[in-house]
Amino acid sequence: MSTLREALLGGWELLSFHSVDAVTGAVSHPLGTAPRGLILYTADGYMSAQLTGSADAAVPDEKLPAYIAYGGRFRVDEDTATVHHEVSVSMLPELLASPQLRQARVDGDRLTLSATTTNDGVTTLNTLVWVRRR
Repeated sequence: MSTLREALLGGWELLSFHSVDAVTGAVSHPLGTAPRGLILYTADGYMSAQLTGSADAAVPDEKLPAYIAYGGRFRVDEDTATVHHEVSVSMLPELLASPQLRQARVDGDRLTLSATTTNDGVTTLNTLVWVRRR
């Protein structure tokens, strides 16, 4: 049985990205219903992510730009299935302030990364689903 870290290695293409308001349950698609993206995890401990909105994201989420890119080192806490993105370069300066924690689950060729965020007093659960590209 491989570790979560081993299962993450390689390239993944974004399938979906949605957010759920923790209080109201309202679902939103910050980058539209068909966002595009790529996330890479390397064996020597680096990661890089790029995401962009879909054509139906006509009115972009005011909290997210239409294109997001960041990268740096990563490490995995196997006990909690948490991936720590230690961001060293980013288009969003706030990602540099502290490690970006993602709950991770790999199921075959699908990777689900999720994170809870709070902005302006609103807490959301963000879920990104990726598919492995070989």
